[in-house]
Amino acid sequence: MRKLAFVLFLIPAALFADEVFLKGAGSISGRIVEQTETNVRVDVGGGIMGVPMSHVDHIVKGRSPLDDFDDRARKLLPSDVEGWKKLAQWASQNGLPAQEQDAYKTVLKIAPNDATANAALGFVQLDGRWVTQEEGYKAKGFVKYNNEWMTPAQAQVEQKSAAQDQARRDAEQRARDAEQATRDAEAKTKEAEERAKEAERYNYNSPVYWGGYGYGVTTWPSANYYR
Repeated sequence: MRKLAFVLFLIPAALFADEVFLKGAGSISGRIVEQTETNVRVDVGGGIMGVPMSHVDHIVKGRSPLDDFDDRARKLLPSDVEGWKKLAQWASQNGLPAQEQDAYKTVLKIAPNDATANAALGFVQLDGRWVTQEEGYKAKGFVKYNNEWMTPAQAQVEQKSAAQDQARRDAEQRARDAEQATRDAEAKTKEAEERAKEAERYNYNSPVYWGGYGYGVTTWPSANYYR
């Protein structure tokens, strides 16, 4: 719900009329497109947000710019290029990006070469025709590397730099591994030396008498021997 509350602050509340007030988490402004006993879905102009009714405090319904957009669109003739362009601009000014694109797409159906609509939808000119940005870059010989368009030479430089960085990281990792292996070996050697010293101390303090030939190993008499 904290992330949802953050998103809500990005939506100008004054632009909309339908308000879904949440329990302790602000409100969602837009046009309610569906409401059931368990869920409410609100069109906020750039998409639809769904909220469980268990999180809803109360709802205030009213008219929104989405309603105004629909009313304006119904009044336009299918061939009114300038009218649809103005509607697209109005949608952009009122925080309705999806409706803005719909209006510009309508313009292109009427006038496929309209510069304003093509540019707004991300198309670029190539040899007198409008194409997608990807088609334009490919036609100019660009390649995509790390999600960016660049010349093959730039891509080679980026790849070489990335390979050098990776080689450096690998070398550093190998050095760290070697240092760790050295420390492990030193620790094992020290542990073995400690065990050897402990065994030596044990043998020195053990009350054992080595007799002459034929006698074998004998131990010192216990205290009870003299009783």
